[in-house]
Amino acid sequence: MEGTSQARSLVGRVRRAAMIQQKYMHALGALICALVLAFGVFVATGCSSVLSPESDNDAVHLIIKVPDTKHTAASDGTITSIDQVIQRMVDAYAEDHPEKNVTIEVQTFEQDGYESNIVECYGTDEAADILYADYFNMTTFIHDGRVVPLDDIITDEIRDDIYDYIWDESTFDGRVYAMPYLTRQNVLAYNKDLFYQAGLEDFVSINEIQSWSHEEWDYVLDTLAQNLPEGTYPMMMYAKSDQGDTHIMALLGSRGSTLYDESGHMILSEPEGVAGLEEICQGVDRGWFPPHAQNLDINDCSSLFKQGQLAIYFLNNVSYARYGSSVGLVNFPGTDGGIATTFTSGFEVFDNDDPNRVAAAKDFLSYVYSNQDLLAYAAGALPASQSVAQEYRYEIQGFDLFEDNYTNVINIFGDNPDVRGVREHFHVVIADLLAGRITAEEAAQTLDETCNAVIDEGYATSQLHK
Repeated sequence: MEGTSQARSLVGRVRRAAMIQQKYMHALGALICALVLAFGVFVATGCSSVLSPESDNDAVHLIIKVPDTKHTAASDGTITSIDQVIQRMVDAYAEDHPEKNVTIEVQTFEQDGYESNIVECYGTDEAADILYADYFNMTTFIHDGRVVPLDDIITDEIRDDIYDYIWDESTFDGRVYAMPYLTRQNVLAYNKDLFYQAGLEDFVSINEIQSWSHEEWDYVLDTLAQNLPEGTYPMMMYAKSDQGDTHIMALLGSRGSTLYDESGHMILSEPEGVAGLEEICQGVDRGWFPPHAQNLDINDCSSLFKQGQLAIYFLNNVSYARYGSSVGLVNFPGTDGGIATTFTSGFEVFDNDDPNRVAAAKDFLSYVYSNQDLLAYAAGALPASQSVAQEYRYEIQGFDLFEDNYTNVINIFGDNPDVRGVREHFHVVIADLLAGRITAEEAAQTLDETCNAVIDEGYATSQLHK
């Protein structure tokens, strides 16, 4: 250590001076040297263990990374993306606490860039100190032991303000490893004009999230396939990449599959899971999806929906506001009211072997969660803060609809310790299924085998940061 080397150099100088000037003081000089050496080691060790970000001599630079994500805020109409919100947080923190000597840089990356922007940056100057993302993209990092628990910044006021069910999603082995900021509930949306054109006006509704029976779903999709103009398709389907794969997973619950058992393992080989996969095969044969859907990604289907060439696509409470009355809402196919999914987004803090950076990152988050104005930027999605949700509930389009629909929400990933690993395999198997290279039974078996191997390895190697 540099401090130790300096201490040893000082020891040498003291010894030489002592020998020249006062040999008879050798014993005392040795004692002084020992004390100086001990002090030098103490100083070196102490600097590395300082936990306060407030020292004038310890400037700290933090990097917050966030995937490119659209966002709107009821409290500020100029907000169009979540990185703008985080920059507002950074600016407010810097203005209110200049004495902290902390600079914070916000970096944005593409949604498919977690490997290159997070994993490959471990141990480098570009390593993230804070990540803001969807929880399903964050949990893998929690299980690899690089994310620190945050219980020490959660006051009673903060804990009471956030919905209990969201704390449950944020807690691993009894400790909180992620600070929730907002949630988005996902359902399906249909283009009302295309439904009218196809003679499906009886299925068009307003101001509700509908649920259709299996027979009704089959009728709707078959009618659309038969009556839509050429180049326009009934429903989304894609498998080119893992982007948006959670919505395809939700479709696999159409016949009652829970996707995972109580131990967290995939169970698509059970009859309900095979039936859900068979439903996708039937959709290919009956013209429910765009042709060659295995070669499409979620952005392709998004473009088709925006252009009026796709009748049914997924929406969440954020994107619903962009479409308004031009679309109707319906749960994903399923039993007992259908299926909806919810995705929580928030912050996690990485340990980059620098206690000062960890302390500064925690201090920043503590500031954010104690500032009602900064929490209010979550209103636009469904805020994790109950007080913000109640303050802005009438300004968040569809708030009551999605709040009432929470009873139909399923946990799409269970307690999976390696969500990213499962996603790497899932879309590949679905692509083979869509292309007719494998049957529903083969797809179910392959998914169970490959994904459960990933899950088992995830459990075996999981090491939560203490």
